[in-house]
Amino acid sequence: MAGRGYARRLSVLSASALILALVVILAATGGSLADSGAVFLTPEEREWLNAHPVIKLAPDPDFKPIEYFDENGVYRGAAADHIHALEKKLGITITIVRLKSWDEVMDAFKRHEVDLLGAVAATPDRERYMLFTDPLVVVPGGIFSAREFGKPLAIKDLQGLKVAVVSNYMAHDYLRNAYPQISLDVVPDVSTGLAKASLGMVDVYVENMANATFYLQEAGITNLRLVGKTDFTYRWGIGVRKDWPVLQRILNKGLAALSEDEKKALIGRWIHVAAPPWRPSWAFVAGVVASLAGVLLVAAVSINLTLKRKVHARTGELQRELAERRRLEEELTRLNEQLEERVRARTAELEREVADRQRAEEALQQLTAGLEQRVRSRTAELEASNRELESFTFAISHDLRAPVRHISGYAEILTEELAVKNCRCEGDYLARIMVSCRRMQEMIDSLLALSRINRKELQYEQVDLSAIARQIMTELREAEPHRRVEATIADGIAATGDPALLRSVIENLLHNAWKYTGRKDVAHIEFGVDTGGGETVYYVRDDGAGFDAAYAGKLFTPFQRLHTDAEFTGTGVGLATVQRIIHRHGGRVWAFSEPGRGACFFFTLNTEPA
Repeated sequence: MAGRGYARRLSVLSASALILALVVILAATGGSLADSGAVFLTPEEREWLNAHPVIKLAPDPDFKPIEYFDENGVYRGAAADHIHALEKKLGITITIVRLKSWDEVMDAFKRHEVDLLGAVAATPDRERYMLFTDPLVVVPGGIFSAREFGKPLAIKDLQGLKVAVVSNYMAHDYLRNAYPQISLDVVPDVSTGLAKASLGMVDVYVENMANATFYLQEAGITNLRLVGKTDFTYRWGIGVRKDWPVLQRILNKGLAALSEDEKKALIGRWIHVAAPPWRPSWAFVAGVVASLAGVLLVAAVSINLTLKRKVHARTGELQRELAERRRLEEELTRLNEQLEERVRARTAELEREVADRQRAEEALQQLTAGLEQRVRSRTAELEASNRELESFTFAISHDLRAPVRHISGYAEILTEELAVKNCRCEGDYLARIMVSCRRMQEMIDSLLALSRINRKELQYEQVDLSAIARQIMTELREAEPHRRVEATIADGIAATGDPALLRSVIENLLHNAWKYTGRKDVAHIEFGVDTGGGETVYYVRDDGAGFDAAYAGKLFTPFQRLHTDAEFTGTGVGLATVQRIIHRHGGRVWAFSEPGRGACFFFTLNTEPA
């Protein structure tokens, strides 16, 4: 068995040497013949570098000997040396970003958090989001196993076997897409893949020969051997963001500028070529074995004595360790008892807190129930008061109309009789009485209309406000054809609400704008909508008399007016009507103005039916 292990070790070392020689040969063919002179960049390429002063590269953190971070966090390996050489050739600086794993590197690259990958092989899947430079190193792929298969394996022979591959490495991408029937065991790194294959946890491990042989030698694994080769070759280039083709050209120029000696030095520092192992003759082996037998006999005696001394010393150490362990167990028991006592005390405290909280919650529930009852009672009282007030308002307004009509009618009769008798003074007084009657009639009608708004059940429909505004402006022009008014009404203004009430809103606002621009030679009125603030706001703007913004709070109070009848006629109920309609639609209404510079009224609507 010892001879077989030795033969296997020789076989592994021999294969490693041949593979490393192949790596160097293939790497030498990966570049172009170029001297080590300066790299010529076009103005476009130099301008691109100036516009991108920070270029981030994320290496595979554990991909020896191609690239990795050493114990001091320094980026090292064959790819790292290539990157440093390119920085000198091109006069650029590449920032190295350290991430925990290759999966994190690929995720960051896809999100453009990093721009370059130090060494990556092209696959159809990666070509969708990545560009590749000319190869830095080219090596074949290998299939490694601790089992005997009786013949060299190819990729197609892996079906039915458990195959280990490193997550997001080329072998993973290739086998997953080209051979979906193969059962893959995805591992996080090369060391894990080799360990699983060595321990028989998987049947084979697929990896490039450079990494596999390096880690085999570093870990001292001797039971793995090369049992086959892949039908694909690892051609490691620098991965570049898909949207940065200019950087790909720049890096390729830098690689082409590396001389053959520079390329050999960059690879040879990490991938060493050893001479083929010497094969001894059978006679030499027999002599060596005979000599070794005597040496081994002496060594066995010496080792036996040494082992006795070590066993004695180790026994003393174990006894001391046992005594320390007993002491620690006693200390742990004491600490557990203290901890249990603290837990019991804390549990009792928490139980008291829970009981206090339950009592507080019960008191809060009782208080809430009482408050809700008071709210319901108060709400019922307010609703009853509102109904009584509305009924009172309607009754008063309705009952006042008849006396006003009587006064107005008798005044007209007296006016006619006094006109016959030519009594001008009395006729003037009667005229004033009739004007007051008409004004009182208008106020009663407005008050009745205002009281009906709260009693009317809303009918929600899609309403074309632009069409309503145009119709109202036409009626105003027909009533006063001598007026010069430039009206701007935006197209397509619509809202969901009660058609009759929304018409009343537009009518009141446009009538106000028409009235308060009456002293302008050429008046301007605008109806539009603004959706810029995330909320639909309708507005009516004019350039008329305006008002002092300090008194804006009185605008929507019934019978409150900011202008006298001598200036502008009105009842002071129109804007109160507008506000009540808008509130019933769940909206808001407000105004902005300056004296002599016009006014703008804004309102919003809740388009969902209540």
